[in-house]
Amino acid sequence: MKAETGDKVRLKTGAHAGARGLLDAFDGDKVVVRLEGSGREVRVTPEQITNFSLAARKAWETEPDRAVGRRKGTKLSDRVSVTLRLDRDLWEAFLGLEEDGVIEDRTGLINEWFREKLAGLVRRGRQS
Repeated sequence: MKAETGDKVRLKTGAHAGARGLLDAFDGDKVVVRLEGSGREVRVTPEQITNFSLAARKAWETEPDRAVGRRKGTKLSDRVSVTLRLDRDLWEAFLGLEEDGVIEDRTGLINEWFREKLAGLVRRGRQS
Protein backbone atom coordinates (compact mmCIF):
# COMPACT_ATOMS: atom_id res chain seq x y z
CA MET A 1 0.00 0.00 0.00
CA LYS A 2 1.42 3.35 -1.03
CA ALA A 3 0.92 7.01 -0.30
CA GLU A 4 -1.58 8.85 -2.49
CA THR A 5 -2.09 12.48 -3.42
CA GLY A 6 -4.53 14.08 -1.00
CA ASP A 7 -3.24 12.10 2.00
CA LYS A 8 -3.20 14.01 5.28
CA VAL A 9 0.34 14.20 6.66
CA ARG A 10 2.47 15.78 9.39
CA LEU A 11 6.10 16.77 8.90
CA LYS A 12 8.47 15.08 11.35
CA THR A 13 11.70 17.01 10.75
CA GLY A 14 13.13 20.21 9.39
CA ALA A 15 12.05 23.83 9.61
CA HIS A 16 8.38 22.86 9.40
CA ALA A 17 8.47 19.97 11.91
CA GLY A 18 5.00 19.41 13.37
CA ALA A 19 3.22 21.22 10.54
CA ARG A 20 0.32 19.45 8.88
CA GLY A 21 -0.66 19.41 5.27
CA LEU A 22 -1.78 17.41 2.27
CA LEU A 23 0.39 15.27 0.03
CA ASP A 24 0.14 17.26 -3.18
CA ALA A 25 2.42 15.44 -5.64
CA PHE A 26 5.30 13.03 -6.13
CA ASP A 27 8.62 14.41 -7.38
CA GLY A 28 11.10 11.60 -8.00
CA ASP A 29 12.15 10.18 -4.63
CA LYS A 30 10.47 13.07 -2.78
CA VAL A 31 6.91 14.11 -2.05
CA VAL A 32 5.43 17.59 -2.26
CA VAL A 33 3.41 18.61 0.79
CA ARG A 34 1.08 21.64 0.72
CA LEU A 35 1.07 23.06 4.26
CA GLU A 36 -2.21 23.88 6.00
CA GLY A 37 -2.85 27.56 6.50
CA SER A 38 -0.05 29.02 4.39
CA GLY A 39 -0.52 26.78 1.34
CA ARG A 40 3.26 26.74 0.99
CA GLU A 41 4.74 23.69 -0.75
CA VAL A 42 7.70 21.79 0.69
CA ARG A 43 9.57 18.84 -0.81
CA VAL A 44 10.58 16.10 1.61
CA THR A 45 11.36 12.40 1.60
CA PRO A 46 8.60 9.97 2.58
CA GLU A 47 10.57 9.18 5.77
CA GLN A 48 10.17 12.81 6.87
CA ILE A 49 6.38 12.62 7.12
CA THR A 50 3.78 10.80 9.15
CA ASN A 51 1.04 9.80 6.74
CA PHE A 52 -2.23 9.65 8.69
CA SER A 53 -4.35 8.67 5.69
CA LEU A 54 -2.06 5.78 4.77
CA ALA A 55 -2.13 4.54 8.36
CA ALA A 56 -5.94 4.65 8.35
CA ARG A 57 -6.11 2.75 5.04
CA LYS A 58 -3.77 0.06 6.36
CA ALA A 59 -5.80 -0.30 9.57
CA TRP A 60 -9.05 -0.55 7.64
CA GLU A 61 -7.60 -3.17 5.28
CA THR A 62 -6.24 -5.40 8.07
CA GLU A 63 -9.24 -5.17 10.44
CA PRO A 64 -12.28 -3.41 8.94
CA ASP A 65 -14.64 -4.53 11.72
CA ARG A 66 -12.35 -3.78 14.66
CA ALA A 67 -13.82 -1.65 17.43
CA VAL A 68 -12.34 1.73 18.30
CA GLY A 69 -9.55 1.86 20.91
CA ARG A 70 -6.71 -0.42 21.87
CA ARG A 71 -6.76 -4.09 20.99
CA LYS A 72 -7.94 -6.45 23.71
CA GLY A 73 -5.15 -7.51 26.04
CA THR A 74 -3.03 -4.40 25.47
CA LYS A 75 -4.51 -2.21 28.16
CA LEU A 76 -2.28 -1.22 31.03
CA SER A 77 -5.11 -0.65 33.48
CA ASP A 78 -8.82 -1.35 33.74
CA ARG A 79 -10.40 1.76 32.23
CA VAL A 80 -13.58 2.61 30.38
CA SER A 81 -13.91 5.31 27.72
CA VAL A 82 -16.83 7.66 28.29
CA THR A 83 -18.36 10.62 26.50
CA LEU A 84 -19.38 13.65 28.52
CA ARG A 85 -21.24 16.79 27.49
CA LEU A 86 -19.60 19.84 29.08
CA ASP A 87 -20.28 23.55 28.72
CA ARG A 88 -17.91 24.95 26.10
CA ASP A 89 -16.48 27.67 28.36
CA LEU A 90 -15.80 25.11 31.09
CA TRP A 91 -13.97 22.80 28.64
CA GLU A 92 -11.96 25.67 27.15
CA ALA A 93 -10.87 26.74 30.65
CA PHE A 94 -9.81 23.14 31.36
CA LEU A 95 -7.81 22.97 28.10
CA GLY A 96 -6.17 26.31 28.91
CA LEU A 97 -4.95 24.99 32.26
CA GLU A 98 -3.70 21.86 30.53
CA GLU A 99 -1.77 23.93 27.95
CA ASP A 100 -0.27 26.02 30.76
CA GLY A 101 0.96 22.84 32.48
CA VAL A 102 -1.29 23.27 35.53
CA ILE A 103 -3.05 20.01 34.61
CA GLU A 104 -0.44 17.35 33.87
CA ASP A 105 -2.52 14.17 33.88
CA ARG A 106 -6.05 14.67 32.57
CA THR A 107 -7.22 11.15 33.34
CA GLY A 108 -5.68 11.08 36.82
CA LEU A 109 -7.18 14.43 37.75
CA ILE A 110 -10.68 13.53 36.55
CA ASN A 111 -10.49 10.16 38.37
CA GLU A 112 -9.46 12.02 41.53
CA TRP A 113 -12.41 14.45 41.18
CA PHE A 114 -14.87 11.60 40.67
CA ARG A 115 -13.51 9.71 43.71
CA GLU A 116 -13.84 12.82 45.91
CA LYS A 117 -17.38 13.59 44.74
CA LEU A 118 -18.53 9.97 45.04
CA ALA A 119 -17.10 9.69 48.56
CA GLY A 120 -18.98 12.88 49.50
CA LEU A 121 -22.22 11.50 48.10
CA VAL A 122 -21.72 8.24 50.01
CA ARG A 123 -21.11 10.17 53.25
CA ARG A 124 -24.21 12.27 52.66
CA GLY A 125 -26.26 9.15 51.91
CA ARG A 126 -25.20 7.54 55.19
CA GLN A 127 -26.21 10.66 57.15
CA SER A 128 -29.77 10.59 55.79
